[in-house]
Amino acid sequence: MPTGNDQLIQMKRVDRKIGQARLALGFEHLWAGLHWPLVILAIAAALVIGGVLPQLPIWPRLAVLIFFTIALLWSLWPLRHLRWPSRHEGMRRVEEKTGLTHRPVSAGTDSLANGANGPMQQAIWQEHRLRQLRSLSDLKAGAPASTWRDIDPRALRLPAALALVAAILLGPGDPRGNLVDSFAFSAPAPAPQLAMDAWVRPPAYTAVPPLLLTSPAMAERLKLDPEIHIPEKSVLSLRITGAKAPVLSFHAPVEGTGPSPEVQGFKPKIKSADGVFQAEVTLERPAIIKVTDAEKELGSWRISLIPDAPPKVEISETPTGDSSGMLTAKWKASDDYGVTGITADIYLADTQDDGEGFTDAGIFEFDPPKLPVSLRRANSRDETGESKADVAEHPWAGFMVEMTLTARDAAGNTMQSEKRVFRLPERQFTKPLARALIEQRRRLILDPEEAGGVAEMLDAILTYPEGLIEGSGPHIAIAAALSRLRDTDDRANVDTAIGLLWQIAVNVEDGVLADAKAELEAIRKELEKALRDGAPPERIAQLTEKLRKALDRYMQSMMEDAKKRMSEGQKNQAPQKGMVVTPQDLKKMLDMIDKLSKSGDNEAAQQMLSQLENILRNMKPGMPQQGQQGQEGPLSQMLDKLSDLMRQQQKLMDETQRAPQQGMGEDGQQDGEQNGQQEGQQGMGGLGDRQQGLSQMLEELMKQFGQNGMDAPRSFGQAGKSMNRAEGSLRDGDKDQALGDQGEALAKLREGAQGLARQMMQQSQGQQGNEGRDGEARGDDRDPLGRPLPSTSEDTGPDRNMLPSEQALQRAREILDMLRSRAGDSALPKFERDYIDRLLRGLY
Repeated sequence: MPTGNDQLIQMKRVDRKIGQARLALGFEHLWAGLHWPLVILAIAAALVIGGVLPQLPIWPRLAVLIFFTIALLWSLWPLRHLRWPSRHEGMRRVEEKTGLTHRPVSAGTDSLANGANGPMQQAIWQEHRLRQLRSLSDLKAGAPASTWRDIDPRALRLPAALALVAAILLGPGDPRGNLVDSFAFSAPAPAPQLAMDAWVRPPAYTAVPPLLLTSPAMAERLKLDPEIHIPEKSVLSLRITGAKAPVLSFHAPVEGTGPSPEVQGFKPKIKSADGVFQAEVTLERPAIIKVTDAEKELGSWRISLIPDAPPKVEISETPTGDSSGMLTAKWKASDDYGVTGITADIYLADTQDDGEGFTDAGIFEFDPPKLPVSLRRANSRDETGESKADVAEHPWAGFMVEMTLTARDAAGNTMQSEKRVFRLPERQFTKPLARALIEQRRRLILDPEEAGGVAEMLDAILTYPEGLIEGSGPHIAIAAALSRLRDTDDRANVDTAIGLLWQIAVNVEDGVLADAKAELEAIRKELEKALRDGAPPERIAQLTEKLRKALDRYMQSMMEDAKKRMSEGQKNQAPQKGMVVTPQDLKKMLDMIDKLSKSGDNEAAQQMLSQLENILRNMKPGMPQQGQQGQEGPLSQMLDKLSDLMRQQQKLMDETQRAPQQGMGEDGQQDGEQNGQQEGQQGMGGLGDRQQGLSQMLEELMKQFGQNGMDAPRSFGQAGKSMNRAEGSLRDGDKDQALGDQGEALAKLREGAQGLARQMMQQSQGQQGNEGRDGEARGDDRDPLGRPLPSTSEDTGPDRNMLPSEQALQRAREILDMLRSRAGDSALPKFERDYIDRLLRGLY
């Protein structure tokens, strides 16, 4: 009798096999239904991953996507009938795979017919089922089998699979990015293109414009000359976009086309972010600069550096001084990119009047004097200047000194001039007490140990002051200096006494002028500094007003001093001849300084202030005497003739400018061309005759120089050659060439006139009674009371109103602005633009 447990175990084993068979059948059905969807997806994926679909335009790509979508839906449509296999289908699969006949597995579900429910029938039936179950010990469900061969007899699945594998392995870009781009129907962002900009930025002080290395013009230039010349310490800037891994390298310059080794020492600053590569490097030596990206050379430049030469400076003449102790030094300086500053160094010379060196070392206790050297223009490449300093009070005044100038440029290069040996100027004192005090001061400077002897001398002066000391002020000051000298344990007392003795001597010599003069000089220096530093107009106007008030006080002090001198018996002393300067003249100069500074011309204001300083320094109180009439000097006569020659040359140049060009007819009509040409030749020929006459005038003027024992300026000979060339061009009808030669001749004449004017000025400074242009001694155009003579007035005469009026300045500015605007007018003929350009060059 079979047990229920055995039957249950056997049933579970059979059910398990049936379940496996159903699972295999379900997979086979699903696999068969996914054949065409998978083929379609494989083809679509190959197109996407392979980068074909993203490259298509939007509308064709959209059509392809719609096609694949429809095809996919069509291929999925049969899956709607897909169902899970039944138990009966599972049992039939087990029987087929196991090779059983008579359906032994499915028979396990049979039951007895109705009416056979007796105990005996049930026992026999159960035994029969158990025996069948036991016979099913080796049941097989079978592995799932693919039916794609039957579904796809042409094997379209194989090329689709191969295309997908090839796209995955060889496809460009990122598969995810390609998928996103395939479904992006908006305008795609432009892919970053490889772009490189490279330029060289020379140092700012060179005033050299930047050089773009990647410009088409540079590419053409490099074909002719592969070497790029740039100033030393230029900065190379590089900017690259769209590159993968750019590399900046530096190589040693080599001859030929061979490989150049990479060099070290360059320290570029590199920054890379957001696909932008940036680099900067200072070029301090020649090199071949290369830029590469993934073994691809993006650019190569052969850089050659132009060295920054050190500046040059020289002392043009041996420094000189005047009787007031003013040191004047003339110098020349130049640099390839501009001089930024000049310093002066002054040392005591080894050789003095009494031999080598000094017997005492006291003079070495004092610091050297200072000579400020100012440049009129910042970063001037070539400048000639004159520097002044009041060294009268310095302890070294009157001793032999050595001076050198040191020039420096913006790059830090320096150069020292050759030394000049000269005597440091000292002030000349005329009053006995002042001279005595200065002599004792000199003793203290040379040997501080002489303080006792100097004290005895000062004590003697205080003991017997009659005839020497006037007033209580100098007496008290000398006593103060004496008290300092009696306490010689402290060197500071000796230095203080040296300063006191100088102040006392100056006050004694200048009298009531001392304080007013010191105030005037202090304000003048302050105004000079403000003009040099470019101070605001309000500050300059304030200082100018202060200088005007100080000048009034100084002139008032001079009048008081003159009255005092006359009351002391100097009435009959004949005053020296010289240029008469009135307060009105000085006020006009101050007004002009104020106007020039307000117009922005600080350089001209500084020159005017320097002239005012010279006038004040050389101005002496007193009354001028009436000058005698005399004949005009030969140099002045030649200057008059030269002025007339320049006026005629300028007039001829203007007429040449207005003359018609040879060959130009009227309105281009053929009938008038020949007549117009003949008239033009006759007109230009007449101008040539006039030019010949001016050349002869210049020759006669140069002969007069030789007759008067003088050498004609070299520029006159150059002007004569230009005139001769202009004459030939006029006769040939070449108007443009004639204008150029006339302009050169006029420029040379101006240069010669400036030289003659300087020569006349030097002569006037060296003569007591300098003759004027009109035969009168300068300063003698007034009567003894200072009033204008009948031949002159306040606004006429050789030395009156030499300063331009405000209306003249305004008119000059308007003319200059008009010339500048017309110079840039491209519609003007070339010869007219050239003429305006020559005029502007004459102004700058």
